[in-house]
Amino acid sequence: MTEPELFSGGLAAVDYDADGDIDLYVVGGASEPNRLYENQGDGTFLDVAEAAGLDFLHLGCGPTFGDVDGDGDLDLFIGAVEGDPYYVLENRDGVFFDVTDRSGVVFGAENTVSAAFFDYDVDGLLDLFLAHWGARRREGDDTETVWRNNGNFTFTEFSVATRVADGLTALGVDRSFTPSFADIDADGDGDLLMVADFNKTQVYLNNGDGTFADVTDRDVFVDQAGMGSAIGDYDNDGDMDWFVTSIYNLDVDEGTYFGNRLYRNWGSAVFEDVTDAAGVADGGWGWATCFADFDNDGHLDLFHVNGWIRYRGKNFTADQVRFFHAQGDGTFRERATEVGLEDKGQGRGLACFDAERDGDIDIVITNNSEDHIVYYRNDTANGNHYLGVKLAGAGENRYGVGAKITVTTASGSQVREIRAGNNYVSQNPLEPRRLTWSYCGRMVGSRYLTGCRPTSC
Repeated sequence: MTEPELFSGGLAAVDYDADGDIDLYVVGGASEPNRLYENQGDGTFLDVAEAAGLDFLHLGCGPTFGDVDGDGDLDLFIGAVEGDPYYVLENRDGVFFDVTDRSGVVFGAENTVSAAFFDYDVDGLLDLFLAHWGARRREGDDTETVWRNNGNFTFTEFSVATRVADGLTALGVDRSFTPSFADIDADGDGDLLMVADFNKTQVYLNNGDGTFADVTDRDVFVDQAGMGSAIGDYDNDGDMDWFVTSIYNLDVDEGTYFGNRLYRNWGSAVFEDVTDAAGVADGGWGWATCFADFDNDGHLDLFHVNGWIRYRGKNFTADQVRFFHAQGDGTFRERATEVGLEDKGQGRGLACFDAERDGDIDIVITNNSEDHIVYYRNDTANGNHYLGVKLAGAGENRYGVGAKITVTTASGSQVREIRAGNNYVSQNPLEPRRLTWSYCGRMVGSRYLTGCRPTSC
């Protein structure tokens, strides 16, 4: 396999047919077609890719759904590596049509690994952001990163106009893996967090005028081989923190890598690297990741897949996935084996979502090895409570991408954001976001929970 093939693949977890449960779209690679697994409502799935027009056979990568035309259903972008076809697809009542040629999304990059949808210019339309690993860039180049939605299912390249290109061309070679959006400075618009390989992770603040400012502090953002991205308020202080997977290897002869990085946001996009204090550095060779409250105790836990690849003639041994359980004091304890998460495949993609609608977060992994799809059902039964929130807007951005949800109880507040982005070649659902608490208490605000029974709205 070539180097790009080794990091390709992935999946997306979304409710593509709007029936209230989360479905799975899995990229198969060159050996088998892509699969669309429709959730039957009970946590079991049926492959309907052929009927939906999504059974492509290509070196696909990073499928990402978003409502491009504001008609209420989720359209799809699929990247690819090694110059294989990428796709822009329109969802028409559950059947997808290839509109790539007329979409205007045309680029020369050979490895488009991940994508994100976000309305960066606040015109009501979801724009498209792409990560192209390995593309050489020169000053003044369009980097093919930012694609502004024109409103008629066409896009125009806006990397130079938004000044995102400035930061990427300064690097010489684009090593971007994972684009994500979050309002890290709490000014009401989405900022771009771009995880990248070879010490090239970048932070772009949204200026609010259709441009971005590269504010990357190389003394803080020190991940050496950034792969995956998880964004969430792990310390429940009201702002978005950032976890980046990387490589952990302290063998000097093999090249020293200091592992994952956890960047705590102190407010107004002022970050601190708190990895060592939090206890989340050693993740092997981490790829896709997620923040999720797996035990409904009100604290976000961390999970990520693992995969030591055969690279430059070296055959690395199998390593296990990582589950960092939040202790409630800003620290985490690794408990993967203890809770039954024992996969040792070549993990790449990951989706964390409630497959059965039973109130807890399940896990689906895609591996670039045997056991391509691994599904872990969460059987936690501790009686803790949860709230699921699904947003419905009247304009083009009907799914509320970029919206912020705050729920306050007697023990404090929890904040979640709605995203149509990536955690490394993968997408978690646009909805619902789980807000959880471990005792029977009334929520404070415009909506109240009067009972102790698990509920959703």
